[in-house]
Amino acid sequence: MKNSMYQYRNLMIVFLALGLIGIIAAWLNVSISFESTNPETISKVTENTPFRVTNTENGEETNSNSTPIQPVESNLSDQVNSDTKTKVPGLLRVSNKTTQPVRLVLLARQLSQKSANINKIKSTPPAHWDFAPEEGSEGGLVLSLPQANLRLEKGDILAAFAQDGSRRYWGPYVVGETSSPQWQPQRQEWQLVLQNR
Repeated sequence: MKNSMYQYRNLMIVFLALGLIGIIAAWLNVSISFESTNPETISKVTENTPFRVTNTENGEETNSNSTPIQPVESNLSDQVNSDTKTKVPGLLRVSNKTTQPVRLVLLARQLSQKSANINKIKSTPPAHWDFAPEEGSEGGLVLSLPQANLRLEKGDILAAFAQDGSRRYWGPYVVGETSSPQWQPQRQEWQLVLQNR
């Protein structure tokens, strides 16, 4: 009897602690959001089943196999890749439409090159840019590096962090795989818009 009483007491302590953590997190406006890094099919509608139609006048039932609904697929990665297979790499235009100072970080994709049975990793150091609140909110700003032109390639990773202590962040975004940044074919550039959620 005593053993089961201690188990219930421990269980109650755990639930109370989790509840207290939840209340504190809600009070501090802590939010958790998930963004898919590989958005495969967003929606699929497939329906090819015949249905019965009953004629109400004479009570006859007939099988109807009229025009089947065609499968609809919205594959976001295919939509992005169809436009970008030949157009990647491109420039990066960023708009900070938030009311917070933001730091944008770029981690370039690492390319492995085989040479004389030795794998060499060609990598560029991470880069970052700081934006004032609403900087570039009208038309966006084209980003560049100090000693080279900035060209985003498929697989590069972008993330943005608020610098005002609010712990807000945007991303991570994988170029060519997530919904942002978006490819602008007329300008031959990627566009990333940071907004308050």
